[in-house]
Amino acid sequence: MKREWTFGSWSPTAQFFVGVFALALVTFTFSRLGLGLATTAFVYLMVIVLLSLTGRFFVSALLSTIAVAGLNYFFAPPFFTLGADLTRDIVLVIPFFVTSLIVTGLVGRARRQTEAALQAEAKTHEAESELRLAIDAIPALVWSTLPDGSLDFINRRWAEIGLTLDDLRGSQWTGIIHPDERARVTDMWRTAVETGTAYENLERVRLRDGGYRWVLSRALPLRDELGKIIKWYGVDTDIEDRMRAEAALRRSEAYLVEAQRLSKTGSLGWNISSGEIFWSDETFRIFGYEEMPSATVDMVLQRVHPEDRALVGGTIDRASGDRKDFDLEHRLLMPDGSVKYVHVKARRVDDETGDIDFVGALSDVTSSKEAAAALQEAQAELAHATRVTTLGELTASIAHEVNQPLAGVVSSGNACLRWLASQPPNIENAKQSAERIIRDANRASEVIQRVRSLAKKAPLQKVWLDINETVLETLVLTRMEVAQHRASLSTELSDDAPLVWTDRIQLQQVILNLVMNAIEAVSAVGDGPRDLLVSTAKHEADGVLLTVRDSGTGLDPEKLDHIFDAFYTTKREGMGMGLAVSRSIIEAHGGRLWASPNEPRGAVFQFTLPSNGEEAT
Repeated sequence: MKREWTFGSWSPTAQFFVGVFALALVTFTFSRLGLGLATTAFVYLMVIVLLSLTGRFFVSALLSTIAVAGLNYFFAPPFFTLGADLTRDIVLVIPFFVTSLIVTGLVGRARRQTEAALQAEAKTHEAESELRLAIDAIPALVWSTLPDGSLDFINRRWAEIGLTLDDLRGSQWTGIIHPDERARVTDMWRTAVETGTAYENLERVRLRDGGYRWVLSRALPLRDELGKIIKWYGVDTDIEDRMRAEAALRRSEAYLVEAQRLSKTGSLGWNISSGEIFWSDETFRIFGYEEMPSATVDMVLQRVHPEDRALVGGTIDRASGDRKDFDLEHRLLMPDGSVKYVHVKARRVDDETGDIDFVGALSDVTSSKEAAAALQEAQAELAHATRVTTLGELTASIAHEVNQPLAGVVSSGNACLRWLASQPPNIENAKQSAERIIRDANRASEVIQRVRSLAKKAPLQKVWLDINETVLETLVLTRMEVAQHRASLSTELSDDAPLVWTDRIQLQQVILNLVMNAIEAVSAVGDGPRDLLVSTAKHEADGVLLTVRDSGTGLDPEKLDHIFDAFYTTKREGMGMGLAVSRSIIEAHGGRLWASPNEPRGAVFQFTLPSNGEEAT
């Protein structure tokens, strides 16, 4: 940095030697010229005064003393001696000395004042430069106005939107305000200037490209010691991005609220440490509470159905302890006595402070529960109808299964009478005939009971079943049909097939439907083999697989995806409901039913059912 010269830039030593040299030069010159005491004293005084502008006062005083000595020695008689005439020389020398000291003192004071003023001015300039740099660095539009509100300064940030001070000076700034807001902004600014109150307003300003952006404009008055406004300083902060973000947020919140209302799903938050529960509007609506800042666990339990309160309370306690995600479905008992079914699912969230929260969703599933119940009832009705239809098709087979043991009863009864009528009566043979009567009667009774169970409409009752026993019980009803259609039915039943948790009647219905379809398929075959095979096997880890394989006419590959559709049938008098109902039954038990072609001819129908070995045991 370049250093400017100042009055105090000479050192005292330099000032002293320069002064001595100047005085010596004057003394030598004036003594040669023969000038008198008064003239020399005046020139001495000028030299001392000039030197006092560049140095210190004590140096000027020392030079004044030397000058007095020079005047007395060289210019006051007796010459070349320091003696002086009191009446003549002292009158000249003493005033010179006093005047020299006074003048140099005044000059020194003026010099110091001047230096202080220059330093203050330099500091002011430096401060103003730093302030302007700081103002230009502010990431906002800074401006100032005169006391009457006329714009007189803007920072460099205004250039970024294509505006200069000439574009805004005075009241021209109103031209960049959006036309829809110009009158309101002008009135608010005029009121602030007239009343001297702070100004704050949201307004849109025009950019270089003609577009507008939202700014938050603020201004405060600067007052003097008497309270008079001497300046207005303001800042316009660009908040366009924030305004857009808030408008996106408001739209998102509106969409979320509407989506939650339509889906009957509310959101929730639970702070473990504070115990506060935060609900969305839809969650409050589902629970039937008025909206409030937060909810509590007591408010939750108050609405829970008494029969589910232990379940919900236990889930809350576990979540508070192990802090793990939870998922449960329970009922709410509303103040009007109605019951709601809700599904709650929550996930653990750890924040930066170490607090543990749960964030989740709560859905009102009452409608789906009622629909599921209605669907289940309709499916039960349909399943019953198809069972009755199938039993109608098995009339001859059922009659045969009943008539066969009844014929045995009649035959054994006649034999029993003959043995009793013989002389002497053969009691042992009569007893054996009576036992055969009881056996055949029980066989007939069992057939009738199975038909009745298939024919009656009973609620779903799941029990642990042996799949092999169920297959054998069902196949008994099909033996007549197999014989009439000259088919060959065989079984391959696995010894390690686990028990299955299912409804006996519905499982028998599925097996019966698949076997009857297979019988009809092989009956359409000409002279070829009419083989049927029913097999069971363990499926994967904990399930069973049942397969019905036939050598019938087979399946059309193009129609394979439709054979399980309701009302789709390839039979002339079929309803097209048997396979559709069978699939719905298997899927309701957590299994799967499908079909595939058999090689070299025929079809294969298979279904799986899940099981649990430990519970079965």
